[in-house]
Parts: sequence; C-alpha cells; structure tokens
Amino acid sequence: MREYAIALWGSWPPNLNVRNSIDGCKIIVDDGHDIGCVTVEKHSDHLWLDELFIVPAFQRRGIGSKILWSVIADAEGLEIPLRLSVLVTNPALDFYLRHGFRIHQETAERRYLVR
Repeated sequence: MREYAIALWGSWPPNLNVRNSIDGCKIIVDDGHDIGCVTVEKHSDHLWLDELFIVPAFQRRGIGSKILWSVIADAEGLEIPLRLSVLVTNPALDFYLRHGFRIHQETAERRYLVR
C-alpha cells in the first residue's frame, strides 16, 4: 500500500492510520506459506471488507478472487451489501469491478464500492 499512498500524497504520511495488530485479520496460507490477510467487519446493514492483501509474488493466481468470492458469499448469505474502499491510485479497483462491485461514492482520495 505504501506505493499507492506515495503516489497519492507524495510521501508516506507519518500519521497514516496503520493497523498495529492483526486482531480480526485472517492470514491467507498457500502451500504452507503465509501470503496475505483478509479482514472483514460485520455491521448491522453491511459487511465491510477492510483489507484484502496478497503478497505480490502470489498475485494473479486466483487466490485473491477465491477469498473475495467467499466474502461475497458471506454477504449474500446475510442478504446485506458488501462495501469497501480503495485509494484512487490503487489498481485493485479493476479487480473489484471485475467481481461485480460498482463505485457508489468518490472523494479526492478514495473510491467507495458496493456489491
């Protein structure tokens, strides 16, 4: 995420709210290797996909899609929308659009998506 923050703000802001623990984060394992994490928060009217990170060496193998489809299924099972945001500089936007998300709000820094 650092490169997207630098592209947006010109530097890595010292006050950037960075997670200090892995509470609630599920580690993604592939062939015995920790390769990412996913964090989903349940709210009364939606699920919030807070993080979905895959180590770059393991990207473009369908792993992120498999995890995302699982989270989508959870939201559909609860009959509530799945929401998330991405920085405007983050190319992951295309990944989410391919999985049926749509942009419902934009700011100068973020795009907010819903499915």
